[in-house]
Amino acid sequence: MKTRTAACAALLALTAALTACSSSEKVKADPAACKAALEKQIVKAPDPDMDINRPAACKGIDDDTMQEYAQGIIGRHMNDDLNKAIDDFGQSLDDYANNLPTDAP
Repeated sequence: MKTRTAACAALLALTAALTACSSSEKVKADPAACKAALEKQIVKAPDPDMDINRPAACKGIDDDTMQEYAQGIIGRHMNDDLNKAIDDFGQSLDDYANNLPTDAP
């Protein structure tokens, strides 16, 4: 739950930061390099209130595309966190079930 809240807050902050830092210059950007740089910033952000700026590799990519990239990155990480939590919970249930006392003499 904490991860989801932090991710949502980061996405809102990121959207504002990316829009504020947009450039009207026509530059050919590499989408893969942009996504990698953006993901590095998002994943390393220890605090959802941390400023996330448009990476240099993203110069020339429009705001809507940047938002799509950010949403995809955050969504993927949230999904990974959720799947890990479900797996951990399932393992806890298995451990509990395997350690129940038996009535067999």
